[in-house]
Amino acid sequence: MSFRILIAEDEPLIRRDLKELLEELGYQVVASAPDGKRAAEMTEQLKPDVIILDIVMPGIDGIELARSLSSEYPVIMLTAHSSPDLVRSARDAGVMAYLTKPFRKKDIAPAVELAVTHFLREHHLSERVRGLRDQLETRKLIDRAKGLLMQSAGIGEAEAHRQLQQLSMQRNLSLKEIAEGVIAAAK
Repeated sequence: MSFRILIAEDEPLIRRDLKELLEELGYQVVASAPDGKRAAEMTEQLKPDVIILDIVMPGIDGIELARSLSSEYPVIMLTAHSSPDLVRSARDAGVMAYLTKPFRKKDIAPAVELAVTHFLREHHLSERVRGLRDQLETRKLIDRAKGLLMQSAGIGEAEAHRQLQQLSMQRNLSLKEIAEGVIAAAK
């Protein structure tokens, strides 16, 4: 797959070399920015598939920018520095891959592919966790509404659940919405 990539690197020669290597590998470089501020603006405008950031740039540095972009984009950190503290900071900022300078052509494609794969996997898991959290919250609301119905009407749990379902069908609302209404009415 040919990903659309944005590069942010303050050294023009490295920016040009990386752009050429990426294009040789079949990727499309949609923009290359000389600093973090411009990279943030271009990202907002162009919506690339992958972002490669130098760790040290004027204005907004790569770590700070990664922190703000990594929830929406796979970010690869590009740096001449590979100290454990920087690697930890990059990881904590949501960076999906790490390339050290001088980079080699053979290292670039695996970094891009891993960054995208890790990002998609994490994104999928985050959505799944959100879905499970919503299901749990819905279940709690329904149980609470059933409890209120059982208490106020003197009925059993199965009958309370059946009444919630009937209301849901009659009003064309979800069980969650009906449960929220029952709870609100009880207050």
